[in-house]
Amino acid sequence: MYGLKLQMIKLKIQSNGNQTLTKVCNICGCHIDSLTTDDILVKPPNNDLAVKDSQGNEITRTELPTELTECKCEMCND
Repeated sequence: MYGLKLQMIKLKIQSNGNQTLTKVCNICGCHIDSLTTDDILVKPPNNDLAVKDSQGNEITRTELPTELTECKCEMCND
């Protein structure tokens, strides 16, 4: 199994090819929420590339939202 942790997003790729994206706590690393690729899509800044989500809507944000970069679970938020 392979894993990648970028900011507070964790990608797991299992040997059978299954992939999961999750939002994790930046303190303890516990699972907070399941994500989809639509949740983390960003458009490269200063680029004319048309990035679209799974529904065909154009993505205009160039950064991840704060709720995906500064995550704390209920236990660590105290």
